[in-house]
Parts: sequence; C-alpha cells; structure tokens
Amino acid sequence: MKQQYTQFGGLRPFGAAFLFAGFDRVYGYQLYSTDPSGTYVGWKATAIGTKNLAAKSFLKQEYKEGLTLDEGLGLGLKSMTKTIDTTQPNPKKIEVLLITGGRERINARNLDE
Repeated sequence: MKQQYTQFGGLRPFGAAFLFAGFDRVYGYQLYSTDPSGTYVGWKATAIGTKNLAAKSFLKQEYKEGLTLDEGLGLGLKSMTKTIDTTQPNPKKIEVLLITGGRERINARNLDE
C-alpha cells in the first residue's frame, strides 16, 4: 500500500520503517520489518533505525534458537544499550512492552511492572 500510494505524481514517500510482531496458532510468534519502498521481510531478530547495522551484527552473533522470554528480552536490551547514544541507559530512555498470549487473550505489560 505504501508503494502504490507514492507512485502518483507529487506525493512524497513516507520514509518510515516499521517492525511488526504478532502471533498466530499456525506459525507462532512472528517478526516482520517493512521499509519505505513497501518491502516486507520476516525475521528471527532484527533492528531498524540509527545504528541498525551494528545492532543487526550483534544479534546475528548472539541470537540462538529456542531463547526463553527472559533470554530474548536480555538480548534485545543488550543490543539496544550497545547501539544507543548514551553512556547511562535507564528506563526513561528505553521502553519495552512485552506481549504474551494465551487462549484468546493477549497480555501486555511494561518492563518496569
């Protein structure tokens, strides 16, 4: 849709990338990224934004199949703290939302809860 919209004269590209995460009963948890061209790709772990190449390199080295929720959270936080522009990462600079599911229910909670 993004690409089709911007192909008409005078319209600028959106210029935004997004990460989408979801869950379904057939494939389980899934992660997709999309870029301004409208291309979407599925991932096990990825990063977007400033310094995404450094974060992707870190994730490529450290990611392993079968991570627990806590291990995955720790890996994501390590990736972020290695690539953000601060010497003192803290909850005011990093926000994390955990989405877990059960039968017909999705539970969301902030990391500080």
